[in-house]
Amino acid sequence: MNQSTTPLTNKTQIRKMSGFSLTEVLTVTAITGILSSIAIPQYFDQIQQSNNKKVQSIVSTIPTTIGAYIDATGELPTKWDELSSIAAVMTNDGPATGELTSPIILPNGNFELSVAGPTESIYTLTATPRVINNETGEPEETDEDRFAIQSCFNVSNGASDLKSGIGIENEDVLNCG
Repeated sequence: MNQSTTPLTNKTQIRKMSGFSLTEVLTVTAITGILSSIAIPQYFDQIQQSNNKKVQSIVSTIPTTIGAYIDATGELPTKWDELSSIAAVMTNDGPATGELTSPIILPNGNFELSVAGPTESIYTLTATPRVINNETGEPEETDEDRFAIQSCFNVSNGASDLKSGIGIENEDVLNCG
């Protein structure tokens, strides 16, 4: 009888053909689960930090645009359209329009930006995250102690500051004196 046609009777030969053992599969699954429980939260945290930095860069450009508008016209801006003559502040629907005091939704719809002032020559910009209800698709009201990005700009001396963190009212830590 030819050796290649003999039936497999050796247990090691049968095991080699049957695949992985239950212990091996459970070990690999456990290791994958542990690594995923560490990596996935880190990944989503990095995405959130990236979005926050993008909003900080948008908020930090607006005082420069306000200053450039004042230099060009000699007047304080009152509308987003006026700022767009210098540099457009973008939203999901295109350049921001309307009154400067009316909040706008920044690109990606994750943050709402509001501008207050000038009060004693200081504009205060506040970007707060929007929390969307998954069932209704509408923004939800949340507590005041949430992440915010704030900036101030003093039109009389050109000083500006930017802070971010928990709590919307950071005006006492902003320095635009």
